[in-house]
Amino acid sequence: MSGAVDVAVEYYSKRFGDDVSKAFIHLVREVGEIASAIEKGNVEHAKVEIAESLALLHYMAKLYNMDTYATIERIYSKKLESFKQY
Repeated sequence: MSGAVDVAVEYYSKRFGDDVSKAFIHLVREVGEIASAIEKGNVEHAKVEIAESLALLHYMAKLYNMDTYATIERIYSKKLESFKQY
């Protein structure tokens, strides 16, 4: 992980401990904030909420012992292969 991600994961670890349910509920709220910011055309607010959502997802991935980047690469490499059939 990068330093920024490590800091965010540490923050959410202190805030939520191992409670993935509370983290997920908070994530859903943050996604709602992204929608609200987009609807209002507030780009800066949307950026903040996107960053918070990404940080929460990294924290949740850590709780599940998931290598986020490796998993994304594996999944989307397969998805890209489907486009080569055309």
